[in-house]
Amino acid sequence: MSANSANTGSWLSAHGKLWYDDRWYRIAWIIWPQAVGMLLFVSLWLFHPAGQGGQGFLPWARPMVETRKYPPAPVKEPVAPPLAEQPVDVLAPCTSGDFAQNIQACTTLLASGTLRGSNLAYAYYHRGWAYYSTKQYQPAMNDYDRAIANASGVPDFYNERGILWMDVGNNERAMQDFDQAILLKSDYALGYLNRGVALRNLKRPNEALVALATAIERDPKLTLAYENRAFLNEDRSNWRAVYDDALKVIELAPDDRMGYELRGHAYLEVGQYQAAITDFTKAISIDPNAIYDYRMRGRAYHFLNQFDNAMADFEAALRIDARDSETISFINDLRRRQRDR
Repeated sequence: MSANSANTGSWLSAHGKLWYDDRWYRIAWIIWPQAVGMLLFVSLWLFHPAGQGGQGFLPWARPMVETRKYPPAPVKEPVAPPLAEQPVDVLAPCTSGDFAQNIQACTTLLASGTLRGSNLAYAYYHRGWAYYSTKQYQPAMNDYDRAIANASGVPDFYNERGILWMDVGNNERAMQDFDQAILLKSDYALGYLNRGVALRNLKRPNEALVALATAIERDPKLTLAYENRAFLNEDRSNWRAVYDDALKVIELAPDDRMGYELRGHAYLEVGQYQAAITDFTKAISIDPNAIYDYRMRGRAYHFLNQFDNAMADFEAALRIDARDSETISFINDLRRRQRDR
């Protein structure tokens, strides 16, 4: 973990302890940012041209958007809030643009003082999700805390904060949030899924398998639960189980490369090299930048003594990442075998 990541994890751990142990600290985090936000809003209105008959706010700086790394975590689609108190489109600006636009829109809404009831909590939640999606972890954690303080009975809030705790390396703290989400909603499949991921990170595979099996029982169409269970069985070299879960992923999500990638790996490990090549080829057709699939298809060609095809795939992998150590190792192995023939 980098120095920045370590500092972030340390800050968030200290913040989490104070949040639950110190009532005045929790109240300060809820009230003080709202006061600052209101002051900022009034200042902008008074001194910006928009407040003097101008044409509107200048766009805020937009942080770089990065995608979540493999293995995948749950897709976090914003949850539609119950909006009995206000018009149904009141929070639409928080979710209708890119992440930077959503942050700006949510901030403006929060500073306006017009949000009531659950809408206030969901505005913090949506802004927290936008912060998280742009790797702004500290403000994301702050907003998830405020969302929970305003509506402590929403399992999605705990689930999202738990994912953030996992991303900064605190899997034990993440487990507490996933457990709370499940306590609030016993059939909450995402809570069990993420609990399984955290347990895998904590090297507790038996408990992780139970959690993932429960997620599948609660929602048999939850593709990511099958994928993560397949990852666990890859760790155990249980290739039949990997194959079975890969089949389910392909059935549920035929356009997801992971099903073909997982099944291809199972085929490769049991010596069915041509079947593995077929699956890795399909995975590459879905995502031409998936270095793993070129590397593993090259390995299958290698075992079939199709050395030119193998080298072509290894070179394709190096065009994606010229320093990929596993691909370089496979190339060296291939060259040794060619010399020994």
